[in-house]
Amino acid sequence: MNKRIKVGLVFTVNENWIGGTYYILNLISALKTLPVETQPSITILSKVQKDFEIAKQTNYPFLQFKNPYQYKRNFAEKIIDKVFKITTGKYIIDKRISSKDIDVLFPANNEYVYERVINKVYWFPDFQHIFLPNFFDANEIQNRNAVLQFIAESKKHLVLSSNAAKKHWDALPYGKNCTVNVIPFAVSHPSINSLDINSILKEFDLHGKYFIVCNQFWAHKNHFVVLKAIAELKKENVQVQFIFTGKQDDYRNPSYFQSIKDFIVENELEQYIKLPGLIEREKQLKLMQNSIAVIQPSLFEGWSTVVEDSKLLGCNIIASDIDVHKEQLIEQDALYFEPNDANQLVQHIKFCMIISAIKKEIQYANNVKQFGISFFELINNVTNH
Repeated sequence: MNKRIKVGLVFTVNENWIGGTYYILNLISALKTLPVETQPSITILSKVQKDFEIAKQTNYPFLQFKNPYQYKRNFAEKIIDKVFKITTGKYIIDKRISSKDIDVLFPANNEYVYERVINKVYWFPDFQHIFLPNFFDANEIQNRNAVLQFIAESKKHLVLSSNAAKKHWDALPYGKNCTVNVIPFAVSHPSINSLDINSILKEFDLHGKYFIVCNQFWAHKNHFVVLKAIAELKKENVQVQFIFTGKQDDYRNPSYFQSIKDFIVENELEQYIKLPGLIEREKQLKLMQNSIAVIQPSLFEGWSTVVEDSKLLGCNIIASDIDVHKEQLIEQDALYFEPNDANQLVQHIKFCMIISAIKKEIQYANNVKQFGISFFELINNVTNH
């Protein structure tokens, strides 16, 4: 039997970008569907032990933890290193992560602690800063472009999550010396069968039918088109509630959430809208499953976790008609609206209120398996196992 491929996964539980956290957890769960003899050995690379404890909840059998920043030397090693640094200009005792520790690093970055790793696979979530630059400051745009140019010239591998993103990548003005791999991710969920939906509805003060929007409160997530639709529904005396879950701040647009609250007050929509913030994952999923439909109004995505959650749960989906949503939902029926057309969204909302389902069942487990297979094939190729 071949040796297990040793994968170093850079992982941080980050509430400011929860999608990135879920991506790694979903990848681990997908790799768990591989035959046991091909499941790679995974080292969680993080500054804090608590991140590893979160990763352990996947119950992946070959999982370990390493803090890449703790490459400490004892006193004698420091003396030896000091001498060699003076005489040769280099440290001889270097305890950083290297290719002896892991076969491949993902998602790779250019931090000093990973310089000794040879096989690196990069991941870039999306190219939003190019198409919606008004949501970014100049420094962040410059930094992102610098990273993209480095990756393009790296002669390494890059993972993108959609063909829509690949099309954006192909249009960039960089020399394409890296290999691009389109690997759509799929989600895996904790069990929610034992949760009592009635107690959850009571906790969030939801009564009767409701729609749900599950996005962090970032400007490109386009919450305002839903708010405008709710204002129109109010005028028509349509009685239905909406719950918006997600972290309520945008570091790029600090006033965004306040502007949402102001709109709600100015249009007297308080009785229609619940804003509980970032809630427990299991409760969020249960609320999605029980909703009339999940609304995903985003202006831009690389591959939407919300859409994948909805597919797995069998939810009705109302989504903005951006290319990546259509790509994700090619195997499932959905209702689409132009992301700035609140009236079109109103019609979809009213339609969903009078029909039982617009979805068709899919074998989602196959998507999870394919995610694991595609990633394994990539790292197997990179490491020449």
